Amino acid sequence: MMKRLFAGVRVSALRNVAVILTICVGLGIAMTSFTVPVTRDPEALLKGLKIKFNSVKDYSADVVIKVKVDFLKVPITRAKIYYKAPNKIKVDAEGFAMLPRNGLDFANTSMLNNPYTAIYVKDEMVKGVNCAVVKVIPNDGGEVVISTMWIDPANSELKKFTTTTKANGTFDVQLTYDPKQPKLVMPTQLLISFDVDKIQLPKGVSGDLTGESAHVDKADKSKSTRGQIVIDYANYKINQGLKDAIFVEKKK
Repeated sequence: MMKRLFAGVRVSALRNVAVILTICVGLGIAMTSFTVPVTRDPEALLKGLKIKFNSVKDYSADVVIKVKVDFLKVPITRAKIYYKAPNKIKVDAEGFAMLPRNGLDFANTSMLNNPYTAIYVKDEMVKGVNCAVVKVIPNDGGEVVISTMWIDPANSELKKFTTTTKANGTFDVQLTYDPKQPKLVMPTQLLISFDVDKIQLPKGVSGDLTGESAHVDKADKSKSTRGQIVIDYANYKINQGLKDAIFVEKKK
């Protein structure tokens, strides 16, 4: 499992800007629709997101994971993802390591439960939806430096976010929802982009993954590039009362 994809920008230079949300696969949102007054108050916008995020106590889903890195060839992987609040995540895929935890945990509300500064910046269109752009910056001086979030204010729906961290660069996450399932306010796809040169690839990434071989071109590994991970979700099961035992790592 990869290290968190966080970025390096000085906190002091960003004190007057904004904060939060590190979340990359899939903590869900809610099964029911929420009616929220349209607002540009950043605190109200974030509160709307928290209501949805916190409504999901646990979930499981089938996923298809595609890794796109220039110097790395990884076969398409099918897996099962389990989540339980507040921060338990399990990816059931034998031998698969190339997966950023933050991308999976895209609704990490623990970040929003800590002190932060939030600023509404502007409105911007995202795939035909007018979104409020909110910048958030944690006040605790932790790993996350700043996060910019594009929020649909009419539905309290997170459309995308960009997070900069101290150690591992900047990652961008785009969330896609199924318009045919309006009551399933959970993403059906995550597109995660990250700085390959800012992260450490897991040891198993050049070995046998899901029965196929991954190939690393060492000559190209030193080049700065952006990588992508596409995660497609299906067969959500929400608030089913998952047991903690599911998340205990079995000894090999």
